[in-house]
Amino acid sequence: MRIVVSEPHCPKSVQGFSYDPEPNRSFDRLVCETESFAKKLNALKTARSDRGFVVRVSEDDMDSDEDVESAQEEEEDYSQICTCDDLYLSDDEFDHELEYMMDKMDLAENDHQTKTKEDIKNQVSVVEKEIMNEIETSRSALARVEKYRENRREVERRLDLQYKRKVAEALDTHMSAVQREHEIKSQIEERIIRSEEAQEEAKKRERANQEEKIRQEKGEKEVIERVSVVALALEKHRLKKLEELEAMNQELKSRLNQDFRSFERSIGRSIRQITGVKDTVDAKINEIVKVFKDPRCPLSISIAAFAKRMVSCRQNPFACSYIIGYVTSKFPQAMDILLAEFHKACIYTVPNHDVNSVWDSEAYERLDSTMRLYGALVQTDIRGGNATNIHGIEHGWAWLARFFNNISAINIATVTALNAFLQTAGFGLHQRYKSQFVKVMNVVREHFLTKLREEKDILGLDDRMYLKEPEGRTMKTSLLSTEFTAVLDQQNNNQHYQRNDYIDCY
Repeated sequence: MRIVVSEPHCPKSVQGFSYDPEPNRSFDRLVCETESFAKKLNALKTARSDRGFVVRVSEDDMDSDEDVESAQEEEEDYSQICTCDDLYLSDDEFDHELEYMMDKMDLAENDHQTKTKEDIKNQVSVVEKEIMNEIETSRSALARVEKYRENRREVERRLDLQYKRKVAEALDTHMSAVQREHEIKSQIEERIIRSEEAQEEAKKRERANQEEKIRQEKGEKEVIERVSVVALALEKHRLKKLEELEAMNQELKSRLNQDFRSFERSIGRSIRQITGVKDTVDAKINEIVKVFKDPRCPLSISIAAFAKRMVSCRQNPFACSYIIGYVTSKFPQAMDILLAEFHKACIYTVPNHDVNSVWDSEAYERLDSTMRLYGALVQTDIRGGNATNIHGIEHGWAWLARFFNNISAINIATVTALNAFLQTAGFGLHQRYKSQFVKVMNVVREHFLTKLREEKDILGLDDRMYLKEPEGRTMKTSLLSTEFTAVLDQQNNNQHYQRNDYIDCY
């Protein structure tokens, strides 16, 4: 804040005397000094002292800027002492002069006080204006500073927010990369663990499969051995029943002293007239069943004649097998006799192998026709009516398994037997067992046919014949002409007279 200086509007000194030795003093001090001066005057009046009036003026309190008349007053460091010894006044004059001086001083003091107040007011007004201006300037400056601070704060806040955002983004990117790397590592470890587990599981499954395969092979071998034993036992049992039946028929013929050859010829004629036509087959079935039911001929004689002549038949094997299946479903006891005749005609229907047998062309033809008929029998499916093939496809599957497991040597006889059987039964076995039959044929291709190729004198075997339905498996529905039927009958009769019986294959 600025200092207020009050100065009177008159000269500071008159003839070397200063009336205001301290121009910078305050109004209160002036009043105080005035009162002190009045007290001193009163004291002088009371004492009537002859001593001169001494006025001391301080050189330091004088204003050197406005009054530069005396250089001595500016250079002196001590107060000037002004003595009025030559001036003498009487008491009345002194009183009058004193009153006059007091009045003059009062007026001067009043004027000076008034001017001082006005100066003070002016100075105060100026100071107030300057203060207000300073305040406004300060406020404006403070406002600018505050605004600048706010702007800086906002900028710093934005910079800080941007920095934090960048830090957060960098941290998020880093954490994402770390997490991604961790996930990748986890996935790799998981894949490794799964791979190891899968490998271990595969090894366990492989071991289990091998153990199961070994167990199954062992079980299959045991089953096959048991089945083979059962098959051999059944063969013996069937042959024994056939011998007993033949003995019983011989006894009946001797005891009854009758000739039953007409019934036998009737059965043989019906078998020779078998064709691949459905109506003809149905007719022959009725004729044979009629002979079986004829009370004039014992059933055992009819069964023996039917079995002997059916096994030696060279007609359509599928039509013959259909008649066999239907007749044996009505007379089940005829099946064992028929199978015994099959076993007598060809040992491969058991199956059984004999490497010491000597074969000729006629024996191979009988082997081929017998195995064709047996293969057609096991695959026959009698549809319609109440008839069922009691020696169906499951017996053909068991025969195929026994054949490969009991084979001791690969020769013309084994190849002929297998080829004839598959030509008639292969399609039906594939339709029934599908992939299992294909696996069996793969074994045939890998092992059986490999050995066949080594034997150059042995004919080849078609291992894919089962994919095509053999000719004659589906019977025709239309009748043949009478002339063609008569020709067939004549051919059958000639064959019958040439072969009254069949020759065993062993």
